[in-house]
Amino acid sequence: MRIAVIGDLHFSALKEDNKVFENERNAFYTTFIQRFFSTPADLYVSIGDLTNYGLQKEYEAIYKLINEQEKPFIHVFGNHDTYGLLRNDVLNLTKQKRYHAITKENAVLAFLDTTREQDYNVWGGTLDIEQQEWLSEVVEQSGELPVIVFAHHPVHETTMHSDRENQSIHPDIPIWDILKKKQGKGLYINGHNHCISIAERDQWTFIQLAAVLDQQAASVINIADTEITIDYFDLTDENLQQQAKTIGNAMDHFTLERHQFGILADTNHIIQLKQILKPEV
Repeated sequence: MRIAVIGDLHFSALKEDNKVFENERNAFYTTFIQRFFSTPADLYVSIGDLTNYGLQKEYEAIYKLINEQEKPFIHVFGNHDTYGLLRNDVLNLTKQKRYHAITKENAVLAFLDTTREQDYNVWGGTLDIEQQEWLSEVVEQSGELPVIVFAHHPVHETTMHSDRENQSIHPDIPIWDILKKKQGKGLYINGHNHCISIAERDQWTFIQLAAVLDQQAASVINIADTEITIDYFDLTDENLQQQAKTIGNAMDHFTLERHQFGILADTNHIIQLKQILKPEV
């Protein structure tokens, strides 16, 4: 199974004094979305902040581009996605699930909602008791099958900047106590901090993706019987880079952070798995 993933997209409605950049915004996102969904994969995932402020017009515009691709897509909500509307309104508008799991032959996929509802002062992540209990059950029941968790916020003190205030799931949330119950390998994919980073803790690998306006790229997770590979795919060109710079500088609630990049080669990673012997028929 191949899963293509993008980091924080931040599709933004522009204020009146920045409407001059609307054509560049539309051209940038149209091209990037087409390139992302042209990357061969069985599933396409956004790990949150798909929109810049969670406004209905932002959702309608970006989902129109996404739905035109007619590919299986899952949107994990980020803090920016839940600013403008109530969570239930976002769920109704996007037709997404708040959190859920998918069990495949070679892995269990878990999708979390780590956001706070319309909290403009705290942009760090949380995980309610209901999700904690559900995730614990998913991890424990997965056995030796690898678990891949998709969430917007990183686990505290894993990937770059996740030790800072508001830049992870709150350290008082016992998510690590849940994850360390995993018998086999686990992979946790997140965004939020707008910089590429890989970290390892015990049986878990943590991969953090950059914001799309900083780096026009996607990562593809390939799940096989004996290994999981994470490969970086550069989707940019000079025109997209210039459009991204123009849009990023014209937006509120967003700052370009190109200087924060890690080494791009580090986004390619291999997780060796214990081969699970299947019963003979």
